[in-house]
Amino acid sequence: MYVGLYGYSYLDAGKNVIQLFQNKGWSAIVADNLVDNVLFMVSVGIGLITGLIGLVIAQTDENIFANLNVQNPGGTGFIAGLLVGVVMSSILLNVVSSAVNTVIVCFAESPREFDAHHPQLSMEMRSAWRRAFPEECRQI
Repeated sequence: MYVGLYGYSYLDAGKNVIQLFQNKGWSAIVADNLVDNVLFMVSVGIGLITGLIGLVIAQTDENIFANLNVQNPGGTGFIAGLLVGVVMSSILLNVVSSAVNTVIVCFAESPREFDAHHPQLSMEMRSAWRRAFPEECRQI
């Protein structure tokens, strides 16, 4: 976010964001950000589903891996589908993770502007953060 908004280099932007969270006392919020864990689990779930689709396709068309001299076409289809699903969903969900991180940094940087332009969303976000992090969110 600092790179795009303020033109900082990647390293300077990282240092500034870390300093921002330390000044706000939000180190626990950053360390406890569970979004990446949830998105990883979603990617694994998508990978399992696409793996099952690969298994069904490999079982339906037993000649699909004939040129590769594969002993177990079902297992190969499952592994191929799993890998494709995990990689593709990880790429797409990385956008969601970046968006969440941007929202957190923007909220830390300018909570008053967020409140001025989106009072209902600001109230909901403050309320949720105060329930999850009562000590860290005293001043917001």
